[in-house]
Order: sequence, then structure tokens, then C-alpha cells
Amino acid sequence: MTSTTTAAGSRQGWLALAAFAAVLSALAVVAFGSPVDAAPIAPSKVHDSRLDIVAVDRFLREQIDAASIPGAAVAITHGDQVVHVAGFGHDSSGAPVTGETLFRVASLSKSFTALAVMQLVDEHRLRLGDPVVEHLPEFRLADPRGADITVRQVLQQTSGLTDSQVHELSREQPDSLADSVVALRSAQLRAAPGTQWNYTNPNYEIAARLVEVVAGEPFDTYLRDHVLRPAGMTSALTVDYDDQDVPGLGDGHTVAYGHAFAVDGPHAFEAGAGGVVASAADMAQWLIVQTNQGRAADGTRVVSDRSLAEQHTPGAQTHGYALGWDTDGPLDAPIRLEHTGSLLTWSSYMEIVPDSGYGVVVLLNAGSGLLLDQAGIFYGVRDIIEGTNLTPPGPAGTRLNSTTLDMALGLLTLAVLLLGARGVLRAGLWARRRKHKSWIVVGVRTLPHVTVLAAVAAFPQLTGSLIGREVTWEAAAYGWPALTIFFGTVLLATCATLVSRAWQMARRDTSDPQVAAAPSGRLPTSGLNLARQPDVAP
Repeated sequence: MTSTTTAAGSRQGWLALAAFAAVLSALAVVAFGSPVDAAPIAPSKVHDSRLDIVAVDRFLREQIDAASIPGAAVAITHGDQVVHVAGFGHDSSGAPVTGETLFRVASLSKSFTALAVMQLVDEHRLRLGDPVVEHLPEFRLADPRGADITVRQVLQQTSGLTDSQVHELSREQPDSLADSVVALRSAQLRAAPGTQWNYTNPNYEIAARLVEVVAGEPFDTYLRDHVLRPAGMTSALTVDYDDQDVPGLGDGHTVAYGHAFAVDGPHAFEAGAGGVVASAADMAQWLIVQTNQGRAADGTRVVSDRSLAEQHTPGAQTHGYALGWDTDGPLDAPIRLEHTGSLLTWSSYMEIVPDSGYGVVVLLNAGSGLLLDQAGIFYGVRDIIEGTNLTPPGPAGTRLNSTTLDMALGLLTLAVLLLGARGVLRAGLWARRRKHKSWIVVGVRTLPHVTVLAAVAAFPQLTGSLIGREVTWEAAAYGWPALTIFFGTVLLATCATLVSRAWQMARRDTSDPQVAAAPSGRLPTSGLNLARQPDVAP
């Protein structure tokens, strides 16, 4: 009887803990097993006769519908020609998405900032090997090695700065690029400059600040006048925050349980790292600059051929990262140049294939913490254009996607909610069964619930360690609402159960005179149903 009671009493806590572990395991599988991390596969050379535009459009329509993403846009270029621009679905106002619809392009913005720096290199106003502090006297870190950080290392993400040191999401958001650089004075470096690659947005805030100081004008003005307009990007601009109002730009979306919800961004500072707003038609012009030796479609020289090649070439310690571009293949001859972007409510992808001269950009008005559906869409379009067959056929609904995971999380959430209700309703019985147990035994039986609370509290840190970026509760709520609701339910159910049991145990002590009168750590024997033994005279 005792062992049965003990097992029943702790079952709820162990089930909740098992559910927590299962979700973290799923998170690890998704984070490390998604198409984002697939091994590079050399593409077939693309020829005009093989490019199936109808297949691209059909694939995108199917995918955004299956993933509950409201709208998408695509642009495909070849050399200095725009091959295809199209929009699908709708924006947050319900208006149809077209090739001219504006999107926040997120981290694709880094390639613009890097090119702006390379323009200044072309003009001999700075060099990639220059220490940053030589141009930005205010760039002073708590770590003395910060004085050795070069312009190249900032652009290659090898400065030694990391999310774990800067806390990009949880910090007080800067008011300007100048403020963002000054705020780094308390930062330490994770590694010596140039020795380790760590992706973090503050590197590109530093780069953008370099542009405005060396050029002598605000970064947004410089980018518009020297990069965007010369490239032929007539409606593109850059902003400082991910929720900053832009005429003609709707809200992004977060997706939960197969439904999209229009929401503003969390007011994160994105200048230089993720602030560009552009249409697919604009981005087509940007791809042409990348495949046309630094010239726009009309022949305007935007950056020198030599500097563009520098921007496309990864370093030795960068895991293939170049200057605002990621690469696949050998360092001296990359198979493709690409970059993904996510602002939690927007996502994007672009690539160029040097062998074929093709470029593609895909823009989505919904985000995700893990880009599971988005990565399938991005790489599916890439596969069609490159003539490979990496993506399973059929819509996203036929394979593991965020909706499937959300539904599984929904069932787990319901199970935890029922367990919590059961724990509250049976708290009195639980306390009566432990009426004559010591507090040590009661504490041991409560350990699974305490472990669950500690694990939930550590969820942002555990997730951040899995994906290598800072994670906050706010970012989790934007990036994976169903997971955040699950953990919120675990927290509520566990706390309610513990509080109810504690209250019933307190009632036990005050309502039972023998328990209340017993010395600390001892219990009266009268309630233990032990056979009384005759007194023995000494």
C-alpha cells in the first residue's frame, strides 16, 4: 500500500518532467537536423531551358499555404537580367502580395552594410586591416583585446564578441548606432580577435557606425544615396528598429497551431544588421549587382569588382562566412553564396550561384524561432532553380513542420493542464496520505515538481545554448508561441499543485494536535498503527 501511494503521489511531477525533456529533445533535433544544417551539395549548372518558373510558383503557393504563412515574394535573376518576380498570398491588411510589396529583409541587410564598407575601402578612406578604434575612438571594451579588433573581423564575425557577452535581446535597446557602440564598453570577448567565428548582430552595428563616421553622414542616408539608389532599388530603405513604421509596410506574423497572427516586432535595434526594408523587385536589382561585377543593371558602378570579390571570399577561421555572405564549397571557389534572415515576424533568404550566374531571393511575412518551415521553402526553391532534388516532394504538410509540432505541443499542454487540475483536486488526499511522514520524506516526494520549475526557469538559457544565440522569454513567445504556452502551462500547473499541497499540509499540522505538538523531525507513534509493547522494568 505504501509503495503504491508513493508512486501515485509523484507520478504527476515525473510526467511533467518527462514532457519537458521530450520537448527539449525535439528542439535539439529540429535545431540541428533542419535543412539549414544540411551538408552542402554541389548544384547542377542551371540553363534557361531547364528553369521551371511554373514549378517555382506552384511550390511557393503550396508551401506557404501548408505552413500557414500569409504572404511571400520571389525574385530570380541571371547575370544582369531579371528572370522572374512574383508575389503570393496577402499582407497583414489583406492586400495581395506582389513583387513591389515591401518586406523587412532581416539579416540580408548585412550584405548591404558590408558593401557600404567596401565602397569606403575603394575610396581609400579605410582598410579592412585597420583597427576599429582607429576610426571609432569611442569603441572601448572592458576586455583590452578589443583594441585589436579590425574592420575585417567585424564583418567576418570573428571579433570575439558574442550574444552571451552583449545580450543583444535583453539589453536596453540603443537609441542610435553611436549609442550601440558606446554601450559595448562593459563587454568582454569570448575569444581573441580573429580566432573564432561567432555570429552576433552588434558586429554589424559597429560596421554601420564606421560607415557613418568615416563618410560623415547618417548611415541611413549614406546607404540610400550610395548603395540602394545606385543599385536601382527605388523603394528600399533602412530603419533602426524592427517595429519602426514605414509607409506601405504592413506587420509581420507569428504562426501558432496552424494560424498566422499579425504582430509588431519586439522593438529590437536592427540598424546595420537587419534594418533594410525592400521589395522582391528591389532585391532582384541587388542580386544583379552581386553577379554583374559590382555594376547595377543599367551599368552604374556600385562597388569595384575587386572589392566585391573580397566581400564574397570567406576567411580561414569563419566556417565559410565571408563579408555579409555565407558560402558553400571551397574557400577560393564557393559553390554558392547565400544568407538567411529572421526578425521573428519576418524571414528571408537569398543566394547567388557563381557557376551559373543565377540569383534568387525569397521573402516571407512570417517568422519563426527555428525557421523550420521557412528553411524548407527557401531550399526547395533553391533546389528547383539549381536542378537538384534535396527537398522531399509535396507540400510542407506532408513532412515534419511547425504545425505538426504545434499540435503535438498542444496535446502535451492539455495533458499538463489536466495533470495540474488533478494535482490541485487531490491535494487534500495527498496530504492525508503523508499525515505522519517526516518533512524530509515529503520534500523528496516533491522533488520532481521542483525540478520541473527549475528546468522551466532555465528554458531560455538551455535553448540559447542549443542554437548558439541569446534567447529570452519574449523572443520565445514570438518565435515559437506554442512552445511558450506549453512551458507557461507547466509553470502554472506545477505551482498550483505545489501551493495546494503546501496549504493542505499546513492544515494537517494545525488541525492535528499530536502532529502540531510533536518535536521537530519526530512524529507521534500513536498514528502509525504499531502494536503496543508491554512496559519493561529497568
